[in-house]
Amino acid sequence: MFANKYYEHDIENAFAMSRFFFRMLGIWPFARTNSLHLELLETITLAFVCIAFIVCEMIPTLLYMFVILTDVRLRLKVMGCLVYSIIGLIKYGYVLLHKNQVRNCLILIDEDWRDVVNPSDRISMIDNVRTGKRLIVTCALFAYLTGLAVRTIMPFAIGKIVTPQNITIRILPCPADPIIFDVQRSPNYEIMFFIEFIGGFIKYTITVATFSFVTICAMHFCVQSDILVTLMNDFVNENRPENLNKKLATVVEHQIKIRNFLQLVQSAIQYPSLIEVLGSTFMLCLVGYYHVIMEWENHNILRLCAYFIALIMLCFNVFIYCYMGEQVIDQGDKVALTACTLEWHHLPDTKARLLILLIVISITPLKLKAGNFIDLSLRTFGSIIRMSVTYLNLLRSVE
Repeated sequence: MFANKYYEHDIENAFAMSRFFFRMLGIWPFARTNSLHLELLETITLAFVCIAFIVCEMIPTLLYMFVILTDVRLRLKVMGCLVYSIIGLIKYGYVLLHKNQVRNCLILIDEDWRDVVNPSDRISMIDNVRTGKRLIVTCALFAYLTGLAVRTIMPFAIGKIVTPQNITIRILPCPADPIIFDVQRSPNYEIMFFIEFIGGFIKYTITVATFSFVTICAMHFCVQSDILVTLMNDFVNENRPENLNKKLATVVEHQIKIRNFLQLVQSAIQYPSLIEVLGSTFMLCLVGYYHVIMEWENHNILRLCAYFIALIMLCFNVFIYCYMGEQVIDQGDKVALTACTLEWHHLPDTKARLLILLIVISITPLKLKAGNFIDLSLRTFGSIIRMSVTYLNLLRSVE
């Protein structure tokens, strides 16, 4: 019997949303059935389908950019679709190849839910899961509604364009090479539209899935840090000397456990978060200038609205990673402040001296980093926005 009698219900509730998005991509690290071959076949099939749709969207856009277009400005304008596909493909491939790292993080979360005994700790963990779900739903709404606007509503709203040569052009979500594959003919147009729509849906799902993993891990670290603060206070407030050794051991074990957990999370997300931050920053510059500013000058309100929504989504993609990193930093500072302000004078001298090592470990900064060199924090988010605006001003001055 598990220490937490509500364990099965709690872990189901904690993993529900992450499991939903990961299974859509075939990268959920836990088996659903007892058949290893069935699980492997499902993963290979879904991975092949997802990668195939993204690649089939990328190749026509790549050919169109380098074969049809000759103007560098127009190539940069089209590059946004290509870059976003590359970002999604790299993140998906990394998670697929490093699924064991994801599993190790989730196993530690599973163990914490299984072993929690204190009802107040369990309530705090449930509250953090509820907060994480709200963040994931918000991210999903941003991603899918933006995709619906850019990939469906905008092409249909613009409709058909008739050139001076009396050639009818139907708009696709992403430009495609018309030489090798005539996308204007039926059913070629409908097939290409379907491929780009599904490819976009897969890329948005990759974005939501990776963020859901970051969210569930960061929020779990936060609640475990709160539990550590409670354990520290209980230790110095213990009135029975015979219980001090046991409570101190519990504090040390819990501190080591959450720090090891954060290291595992850092190892799992460092490269996907780096690709997300760098790619979204580059996309902010492209979309901000070659789409929003240029469409503003051309007075194309419909395209302007669609690209403005995309701009908001890119900002949000960077913000949510930085926000999760900020939560980790805040919790680390909270633990450090608690350790440094413990009422150690209530303890016997021998026990009070043992707090020195605890304080030294606690004041070591805790951070999530993109690529192990970019701190994920709100300060970093502000720097990215300032850098994007600076780049936009540079492009305008060059023009």
